[in-house]
Amino acid sequence: MGVTEQHTLNNLSEKVGRLEAMQMNNTEAVKEMASSVNRLVEKLEESDDIAREALEKSKSAHKRIDSIEEDKKVNRSRIEWFLKLVLTPIIVGALGLIWWLILEYSKSKG
Repeated sequence: MGVTEQHTLNNLSEKVGRLEAMQMNNTEAVKEMASSVNRLVEKLEESDDIAREALEKSKSAHKRIDSIEEDKKVNRSRIEWFLKLVLTPIIVGALGLIWWLILEYSKSKG
């Protein structure tokens, strides 16, 4: 083998060595990326679970608020009926008393 052939083989050997080193570096970089992607996927799944839990809690809270609003309406209606039942006889009684006083006053004058 001649000097030029030996020189060419050495150049090729160097280049193959550099390619192997680059391939090893690329392999390590891909492994690191895959690991990072896996961690991101895990965090995304955790976030998804947290979001689902928050959604369930908000639905539950909304139902409780709706229930409280319905209870308020029922209580307001009960109070209105109570006031009507109590105040109506009181007002009618007061009007009757005033009418009676007017009649008694007119009898005593007349």
